[in-house]
Amino acid sequence: MAARRTLAAFALTAGNVNFRIDPEQRARFKRCRRQWDFASRRGLEPVDAAGPVLPAALKDALAVYYYPGTWDWQHDVKQSLVHKAVERSLNDAGAGALIEAASALLDCYDAWAKTIDDFAPVKIDHDVAGLLTDPTAPEQGLLAPNGSGVAYTCRVDLLAVDAADDYWVVRHQIVDDWQDQDALVRDEEAIAACWTWEQDYVGMAIVGTIHNEVRISGPLELPAPEAAAGRTPRRVAQHEGSGGGRSIPQHQRVSARASRIDVASRVDQNAVGPIRRTRIRRTRDEIAAMGRQLAGEALDMAFEPAIYPSPAAHCSVCEFAAPCLALFAGGDPEPILEARFRQRPVSAQPRPRLGQATWGFGRGAAPPQWKDQ
Repeated sequence: MAARRTLAAFALTAGNVNFRIDPEQRARFKRCRRQWDFASRRGLEPVDAAGPVLPAALKDALAVYYYPGTWDWQHDVKQSLVHKAVERSLNDAGAGALIEAASALLDCYDAWAKTIDDFAPVKIDHDVAGLLTDPTAPEQGLLAPNGSGVAYTCRVDLLAVDAADDYWVVRHQIVDDWQDQDALVRDEEAIAACWTWEQDYVGMAIVGTIHNEVRISGPLELPAPEAAAGRTPRRVAQHEGSGGGRSIPQHQRVSARASRIDVASRVDQNAVGPIRRTRIRRTRDEIAAMGRQLAGEALDMAFEPAIYPSPAAHCSVCEFAAPCLALFAGGDPEPILEARFRQRPVSAQPRPRLGQATWGFGRGAAPPQWKDQ
């Protein structure tokens, strides 16, 4: 077990129960081990760290758009809440000048989405975790140095259910340009989210992923009237049996299963103006293989991995470019790290949102506690 000593150095703990690996840590390790060493094992971030403002605000607004509790509300009332969400996010970030453009983009999204949305939301911004198994002994869990399990955790933007009672993991992706279709098919983070959801909610089967791309570069084009004319919306109402009003895991109706039809194409893609949606069906083997891959990667991280750079296009936007260049020159990166970086707070968590999760109402039950930021 000594070979797994470094696992505790980069994984976060949750009540000393399990060591956790998240998508960001995993992506860093696969992209560049030097970046992973700085950001994940040492827990460093730039002193002036701040994520992109507009993408975060748009994702906040889309979470409100697909909030299960307001899915069947009057359209104007719901859309006003969406506008308030993006305004609040941008004002809090000191970017009020972007409100008008963001609101126009959301109106464009709504004009298109209401003609094509054929599902009901079940959960938004929901955190899930799945325990990993030991690749050398699949019947046993992968163990950390202290004997605790190792879990992969992620946040699912939206879990949706369609009229056939099939469940989909939806990713809201704010992009500068469309991603290649092959890249979406190989989206490991999306497939890993399917596997993790099924581990957290035993008995549920995810049939695929929906990639909801919103392009923020280029002209804003509203959908032409003919774009919606040929569509018959198959909107799934919240109050129907196939809607998101049920608790999960949910019962799948016999009538819904009988109404399913064979799909000729694995990938279905629709785009209008700055919005594109790609629906990809995932096989059972594909999702199961991801669980084995996650375990293998966790084992690689734990076995005292060699730390080396992987120079590529991503270096131009890497926050650790300066200390990395110092190492390339044979210098000491520590003065740069001390001056420009700080320790990332371990307790830094995205603020909980209404509709993310529910809790029991039995004796002694209480909602999770959080403090205002």
